[in-house]
Amino acid sequence: MTPDSDAPIIELRGFRYTYLEGTPRANEAIRDVSFEIRRGERVAIVGPTRSGKSTVVDSFAHLLRLKRGQVFYEGEDVGAPGYDRGMLRRKIGMVFQRPDSQLIEDVVGADVAFGPTAAGIGAEETRRRVEESLNSLGLPYPEFRLRYVHALSGGQRRRVAIAGVIAMRTPVLVLDEPMAGLDPRGRRELLGLLRRLADDRDLTLVVCSASLGDASLLCDRVVVLDEGRVVMDGPLREVLREADALAALDVTLPEPVNGALELRKLFPDLPADLLTEEELEAELLKRLDVA
Repeated sequence: MTPDSDAPIIELRGFRYTYLEGTPRANEAIRDVSFEIRRGERVAIVGPTRSGKSTVVDSFAHLLRLKRGQVFYEGEDVGAPGYDRGMLRRKIGMVFQRPDSQLIEDVVGADVAFGPTAAGIGAEETRRRVEESLNSLGLPYPEFRLRYVHALSGGQRRRVAIAGVIAMRTPVLVLDEPMAGLDPRGRRELLGLLRRLADDRDLTLVVCSASLGDASLLCDRVVVLDEGRVVMDGPLREVLREADALAALDVTLPEPVNGALELRKLFPDLPADLLTEEELEAELLKRLDVA
């Protein structure tokens, strides 16, 4: 079947999922989730712990036992009998919260080369992809290709995991808590690298996180989950206008938004849809009538 070029690249229709279904320990993680992601979108999927966000993104790459008629890639039913899961996982690149779980080889270059080699890509093209991927993640190929993975910092291992995924040239990149455990400098550097990567490769980017602080710097649309359901879905600034509701859900807000909420004690009309400290400062100067 030829993919429908007009279809969303990813679509969920009334998606439900229960872990250990049919057992006394059954846990309904997703109750009824529907949304679509178009090519080139940058979408943050956020929510508190146990909201179902990781289950949702795992469904994209068929990492769960899916039922028919609920998850679609380019218009095709991922849960249909005979669907090519291997092809799907070459289209949707997943980078998990703990990068060590997907680092396979001992040496950096060999690890990044693992996916293309397993996919039957020739040695010269694989080497080119490894070099390009490492360089794009701020890990210069001559310096890092022969490094041992275990000798790298946590942030460097995360970059190697991402490099291994983008070496497969997947049109969709899914990042689960990409900034977890990084220090402020490491977060800033990785955010900048990911923004450039998404721009240069015209990626469809999905960021799964409990925090809107980092996701707001990568994504322009937000899907908010709570208790296995979608409770908000819209453009980033529109969702940030519901800052009080987000805070009540225990979603971590961007620092400028937290600052605006605190300053509303003095300026009740201060907007919450602020993405940078500069925007917050400009709004304050308006209210202070500073020339």
